[in-house]
Amino acid sequence: MKTKITIFTSALLTSAIANVHAGHGDVEEVNITGYQPKSSLSLEVTPKGEPAIDTASLLTKVPGANLNSNGVVTGIAQYRGLYGDRVSINIDHAPSLTGGPNAMDTPLSYTPPMLLKSLEVHRGIAPVSVAQESLGGHMTAKLDRGEFNHGKEAKFSGEFFSRFNSTSDGFSNGMKSVLANQNHKLSALASHDEGDEVRYDGNDEIGGTQYRRSRYDISYGWKNDNTIIEIFAGKLDTRDTGTPALPMDISHIDSDMVGANLSHSYGDVVISGHISYNHVDHGMDNFSQRPDPMPSMFRQNNATAHNTAWLLQAKWPLSIGASDGFLTLGTDGNETIHDSTITNPNNAMFEIKNFEDVERDSYGVFTEWEGNFANWQIETGIRYTRVSMDSGDVSVSGMMGMMALNAGVLATSFNGADLDKDYHNVDLAFNAQRELNSETTLNLGLGRKNRAPSYQERYLWLPLPSAGGLADGRSYTGNLGIDKETAYEVTLGIDWVTESAWANPQVFYRYIDDYIQGVPSTNMTANMLSTMMSGNSALMFDNIDAKMYGVDLGYGYQLSDHFRLEGTLSYVRGERDDEDDNLYRVAPLNNRLAVIYQEHGMELKAESILYAKQSKVSSFNNEEKTSGYGIINLSANYQLTHQLTISGGVENLFDHLYLDHLAGYNRNSDSDVSVGDRLPGAGRNIYLSLAYNW
Repeated sequence: MKTKITIFTSALLTSAIANVHAGHGDVEEVNITGYQPKSSLSLEVTPKGEPAIDTASLLTKVPGANLNSNGVVTGIAQYRGLYGDRVSINIDHAPSLTGGPNAMDTPLSYTPPMLLKSLEVHRGIAPVSVAQESLGGHMTAKLDRGEFNHGKEAKFSGEFFSRFNSTSDGFSNGMKSVLANQNHKLSALASHDEGDEVRYDGNDEIGGTQYRRSRYDISYGWKNDNTIIEIFAGKLDTRDTGTPALPMDISHIDSDMVGANLSHSYGDVVISGHISYNHVDHGMDNFSQRPDPMPSMFRQNNATAHNTAWLLQAKWPLSIGASDGFLTLGTDGNETIHDSTITNPNNAMFEIKNFEDVERDSYGVFTEWEGNFANWQIETGIRYTRVSMDSGDVSVSGMMGMMALNAGVLATSFNGADLDKDYHNVDLAFNAQRELNSETTLNLGLGRKNRAPSYQERYLWLPLPSAGGLADGRSYTGNLGIDKETAYEVTLGIDWVTESAWANPQVFYRYIDDYIQGVPSTNMTANMLSTMMSGNSALMFDNIDAKMYGVDLGYGYQLSDHFRLEGTLSYVRGERDDEDDNLYRVAPLNNRLAVIYQEHGMELKAESILYAKQSKVSSFNNEEKTSGYGIINLSANYQLTHQLTISGGVENLFDHLYLDHLAGYNRNSDSDVSVGDRLPGAGRNIYLSLAYNW
């Protein structure tokens, strides 16, 4: 079974609200309410057959997208140069929750490729209805919980997947079981990924790249002619997994997730919504998976987080003059709490309350209209979101001498400050499409998007590298006076489709007022403490001005009945607008081109991946330049029977040694990579997989 990665174009075509009445058995389709982009780019991949361990790695196949990799299963989604909290990611319609202060449990790590149904990327300016804060775009990952069947008789179906990767001697296994009829659907999902350290350049090893992750999910769905309800519960269990670009590794991530999705048709009105609750218990340390530091420098961090999120919206036909369309009204909310405590197992007195009862609650209302207007397909909306933040009192104990004195001063100053803050965001989005001729469609997008600071950017009171996975090796402090980010963006593109070829280039320009980045701290106490702990003065999160611009496209050509070309090209440039410097960790120009042969259940693919050098680096973050590189991948997929498919291939065919600019710098001394050097890409990987369905 193939999983679709769908890149939504800027505007959506108007169509009837027909999903519920047509008897579609998938609750996800109902919640989308039937609006299909006219020229969306759907890339079909088979994650059960490909060697992907991290779902975020699939983003490299999407125009404009990429990932910042701090470990094998800790890929941080990047879209058009923005990453982290700036990119909104939903898991099964609900906002994702990252439990750790350094983003080790990244959102897409909760949806292993073996269990993935779809990964949807809204290209360009995301509609205001899909997310509260989508300054850097929006993505939705959905688990494959099966379909309703036709008829009253219950049918049992499922799939089993297994794969071996040579570069880490790793195995991935997954299973889906579904019992369903036309009204009821019960499903169970399970997957397990486990591997040793990744090899590169022959038999050299990247220390701290072992991984072990399990994911489980059960769900029940019910539907009739007008209503679909789905409830689900899931668990993520990650153990002893390395993150070599960060100062600590994952000892455990125990996450529990429950939720429900609903869609109901009442005449011409479709009401849909969801509610979810997530809880994360996340442990990390700097000694169990790397050489022991001095006894006084042992550190372990236990972080917990939970959130409750909900959405309720209604959509109904609404014509404006001679323009037919649909109006959506909705409200949503997301309440989160974070705690993080750092200890030393060799010193019972040592304890740092890194984050204590940190609240970040957001409540929004929005309206959106989609329809035809004077030969244009229009989608436009406005959203208001209030983000409320607060923190409990912090503390520190067990430090010695001047370090203890300085840390105590910072804690006292933090606790005596006004920690409560509200941010008021107003987002605007306008997307439009117009056919120029039978083969070409023009796309236009205009947007204003906001993002309030993350809890780390506001409440990190002690200079530490707990910076949401930035992985630049510097210590940061938060800023209680920090402002929200406001981005103004314009996109322009065309979708060109003929019988044998297609391309969808799009250019964009984004100006970000009050972009949040580290700047030299002016707090002498924080600088003294940071220098004593790390050898460098502290950086403080603050507001600057920035701009980003570029071009990306997907393209393809049908060479013959059995051969075709497919590719993507992406370029983004990120600059500070207040100083002569570049933004940190921005993907270089890259191109992916594949030649594909298909016939009688067999697919063969040869793929070239090219990355240009990245010399436009951030001097402020001491970011190193990287050289360009190219690698070749080969893959094959063959359906032996209706039920059994085997796949295999070779990644990095010539075992080329290369440096991925978006990989971090090594922090693990038990490695063939020197500490401080950029982490290399994986070496030659031979993989073999099978999928069996019944």
